Amino acid sequence: MDMDIRDGVYAYDLPWGWGDIEEPLSVAIVETDEATVLFGTGDDSTADDLRAVLEDHDVDVAVAEHGDIDHFGGIPALREQFDLTVAIPAGDTQFLDDAGVHYDVEMAAGETYWGFETIGVPGHTPDNLAYLYEDVLLAGDAVCGSDSAFAMDGDWPGALAPLADELNADTAQTLESVSLLSGHDVETVLTAHGQNVLEDGEAEIATLVEAIDAMDR
Repeated sequence: MDMDIRDGVYAYDLPWGWGDIEEPLSVAIVETDEATVLFGTGDDSTADDLRAVLEDHDVDVAVAEHGDIDHFGGIPALREQFDLTVAIPAGDTQFLDDAGVHYDVEMAAGETYWGFETIGVPGHTPDNLAYLYEDVLLAGDAVCGSDSAFAMDGDWPGALAPLADELNADTAQTLESVSLLSGHDVETVLTAHGQNVLEDGEAEIATLVEAIDAMDR
């Protein structure tokens, strides 16, 4: 499923599964004043579907949001057809190095690249980043939709949830990092897993932070 989020921002659900779970993997394309940027490159299983998406957009930059295979594994297949600059959080490069995947730019938290800002949200991976373009938060795996099969167990009161314990390098740090998404003027939250938030994103983030603060941990 594809969705026009707003002018110059598009979300795509790619058919995908992990183990026994069949759930779409979502990627986004953002057209900034500096570049057309793909957030999320999928893995080998999504390469054909993602190629079709890129054929509809003049993508310059592919961002692997963090060092999980479902976020960087599609890079080699995409590079066979498209001339892409690949960016990855600097502290997650070892995952790509180990997999033999080439990248071009190492991103740091609190910086601006190609018209979007990076927000450091470590925990899911050591140097996990989220990305802010105007009032659109591209959350990657900093949070997921509360309807996702990959959401942490619990009765989450809003549209967002943290990822499940076993999916995080450091769950305590993952939970603490959610609060770092607060304080930004966010209307829309795009996730890689589960539902997106199309309005009142800042309020949905606050709801999740409050629920985490109330946890017995």
